[in-house]
Amino acid sequence: MESIEKEKTELGKAHLKFGKMSIHEANHRLKMAEESEFPLTIFPKFIQDTIIELHEHGNYNIDYTSVSIFTALAGIIGNSYHLRKHIEWIENPSMWVVLVGKSGQNKSAPLKTAFKAIKNLQKQYDQEYEAAIANYDPDLGEKKPTKKKLYSTDPTFEALINIHKQNPNGMILMPDEFKSFILNLIGYSGTSKQSQFLSIWDGAPISLDRKEVESSSLSMPCVSIIGSIQDDVIASFKAKDIKDGFFERILFAIPLKMEKKLIGKKNPDDYMIEKFHSRMKALMDKVYESINTIELPLSEKAEDLFIDEVNKHVKPSNKDATISGILSKLDRYILRFALVLEVSNSFFEGQAIKYITMDSMKKAIMLKDYFFSNALKLNHMVLNVYEDNSKEGKVFQVLKKIGKREFTNKEFIEMAIKLNIAKESYAYQLLSNTKLAHKKQKGVYETDVLN
Repeated sequence: MESIEKEKTELGKAHLKFGKMSIHEANHRLKMAEESEFPLTIFPKFIQDTIIELHEHGNYNIDYTSVSIFTALAGIIGNSYHLRKHIEWIENPSMWVVLVGKSGQNKSAPLKTAFKAIKNLQKQYDQEYEAAIANYDPDLGEKKPTKKKLYSTDPTFEALINIHKQNPNGMILMPDEFKSFILNLIGYSGTSKQSQFLSIWDGAPISLDRKEVESSSLSMPCVSIIGSIQDDVIASFKAKDIKDGFFERILFAIPLKMEKKLIGKKNPDDYMIEKFHSRMKALMDKVYESINTIELPLSEKAEDLFIDEVNKHVKPSNKDATISGILSKLDRYILRFALVLEVSNSFFEGQAIKYITMDSMKKAIMLKDYFFSNALKLNHMVLNVYEDNSKEGKVFQVLKKIGKREFTNKEFIEMAIKLNIAKESYAYQLLSNTKLAHKKQKGVYETDVLN
């Protein structure tokens, strides 16, 4: 009797959260809700089923798999579809995404699965290029074959532009070491590189004029970026942020539980996973049929919903500069989310793609809420665990233990090591970035936090 009542309770909870369904499905959905805050219902059922199957029998994290698949969809669509809000406001579907977690948390497997269809097509292009090069004869005046690339792992900015020109539909960057990729952008003398990528995110035309390289231009860049990084590493990068909006353009996937899970004996269903890859390939085949860009307008109801949502962001943005930076970029991402969802879901459901529907806009706002929550989660994580400017942070603990207004960098480093807070290089980085102390002269610092 008690178990029956428990099932009724579970079903009641599910009705509130998901709508009417069987007891089995209600309990299943509730279990998923406890694992992740990602709104799985934005996807068609076959993608939802794939994500859940990989989670239950493949040890895949729901957030990582969901965000990776969504980014793959955006990368496939590329410049084939844009969303036109008005004559001066057009959005492409490019996404900048980072999977955040601890070391060994299986972040790479979801990326591999989500982008398998894209990588398989890349292998086909590589084989076709190799065959063309083998038969190429410059003495006959033939034009040298060009290599078409759908994605790249570590191109220079100039190479990225030239590769993109061979594939006007768009590019996907998948850095093997996302830490190195970010360091290259925000490290010493990295500001110019960072600004170039900001232009790419905006979809603005790129023109490169260098003495040492051939001039190159790109009228319609569409570059999605996805990678993974450890939570403590991304926190240290945030401390170096030059506040130009670069980090606000990144969408973070942060699971509710950052932990490793036990591996079960049962493997994911082969048929279901292959069906997923097959349908992703079918979307690519459809997209690549045309070389033209189709611009989709918002339906009247979708536009009303979008305006209402963006207007809700005004009051909190005016109160907090950090919130304003996050929401200003998410306002634009809402349109990009809606575009990806409209094109992909319409294709998978066999419907015509005419405009952005209210349903796609509703789902886009759900996705915006997820990424906004994660942006706040990352800021909270940085501030209260890794950041060097909070009274709960590491720097304050070291300063309090030193116990005097004036101190040397050597004293700070030695105390950080003694307290097991940080090793030498990281301790110096904390001291260099903190606002709780300032350099008085070479090697000597001063703080007011002990007053």
